[in-house]
Amino acid sequence: MNTSSFDVVIVGAGAAGVGCGVVLRDLDVERFTLLDQHAVGASFQRWPEELRLLTPSFPSNAFGVLDLNAFGLSASRAFSLRCA
Repeated sequence: MNTSSFDVVIVGAGAAGVGCGVVLRDLDVERFTLLDQHAVGASFQRWPEELRLLTPSFPSNAFGVLDLNAFGLSASRAFSLRCA
């Protein structure tokens, strides 16, 4: 039996679970795991063909504001383009 311990356990490795993992990496959290019924990202393969393209939704947000629909901090273009 594996006795690994984690600080965070993410249940579900679909779009939201993978996004949580990406953000945890951005926050330098190293001891986490993704649990899924199948394989990581398997739910993407079950999406209809029309949903294969994910586009940013930041036009509704002002520049420099975090896009809460982004799957990770670096995927939020408006947030990454913020002024210094």
